[in-house]
Amino acid sequence: MRICLDARQAREVMTGLGRYALNLVRELAKLDQDNEYIVLRYDDYPSPLVTQANFQEIIVPYHISTLKNILLGSALINPIEADIYHALFHFLPLGVEAKRVVVTLHDLIWVRHAALAFESTIRQQLAQHLVGPFIGKALQRADHIIAISADAMSEAVDHYHLPREKMTVVHHGIDPVFSMNNVSLTLPPVCPEGRFILSLGHTKPYKNIPRLIQAFAKIAARYPDVKLVIAGRGDAYTSLRDLTTQLALSHRIIFATGFTDLEICACFQKALFLAFPSLVEGFGFPVVEAMAGGCPVLTSNRSSLAEIAGNAALLVDPTDVSSIATGLEELIDNPNVRQKLAQQGRERAQLFQWQQTAQKTLDLYKKL
Repeated sequence: MRICLDARQAREVMTGLGRYALNLVRELAKLDQDNEYIVLRYDDYPSPLVTQANFQEIIVPYHISTLKNILLGSALINPIEADIYHALFHFLPLGVEAKRVVVTLHDLIWVRHAALAFESTIRQQLAQHLVGPFIGKALQRADHIIAISADAMSEAVDHYHLPREKMTVVHHGIDPVFSMNNVSLTLPPVCPEGRFILSLGHTKPYKNIPRLIQAFAKIAARYPDVKLVIAGRGDAYTSLRDLTTQLALSHRIIFATGFTDLEICACFQKALFLAFPSLVEGFGFPVVEAMAGGCPVLTSNRSSLAEIAGNAALLVDPTDVSSIATGLEELIDNPNVRQKLAQQGRERAQLFQWQQTAQKTLDLYKKL
């Protein structure tokens, strides 16, 4: 077969979407030396995703999620004459042709939860009324859809009235770096040497950071030595800093950006636990990465997070500040609970391997 992998989500500054694209391509290369692969790579990624005889890369100067790709992308893709065209993100160019088309659905946050994705009302309206139909057309056009969680699949079935038999759940994997449990690592300088809770990820509304801060405020007086480290992209750091000032917690809450993977691993080693009470997620990389690193996890009892965490995390109601606060207290007070969750988390993390993600994807290709 000639398989075209549209991996333009792989970027120089890596996101969860980019990790998926990069790791899927590399693991497919390890598994398959027989089929021919044409990989579309965005031009800001600095080097080939993989170097192998049956893999060829085409550098594309525009991103997969742009209007330019939707309108003009088929002119690039159709001459490849692929047996399978696999978009590793849920956008498809108009008029794309291949014997079979596969689309990976990551989530419908922009469509079903636009108010949680954007603070701007205009962007919310654009997401719901422009992006939503584009995603719907991509999913309806696809011969098969890979959903990264059962929750993402259910949302698509419900919102776009898609047949379940057209969809397969294939979970993400974990990069091996996050399993470095036996290597002593150095914390980033911004992190405190004493006890701290870690929050990881960007700060868009659906990440629920204001409620986490409010929950921490409820318990902060009981634990004067515990700090909260909020690390990731600082989309809303200005408003969050204002909130910490209002709550008189500026000296207890640390905002950080730009951690490397090794620095994140160090945080997993040293933090009391990861607090990740998102309102909605397509998958939730930080949860499984923390589990792999032996870090106990507090997360939400809904969306994909309960599915991914299983019984290996403390689940709370993310809409209830008191529920989050009670969860924080339980994990601070009980080292035995933290130890139990750390062990269960390591075991749970073994279920999420990129090799398995690639194998299930390759098996699907063979069935189409």
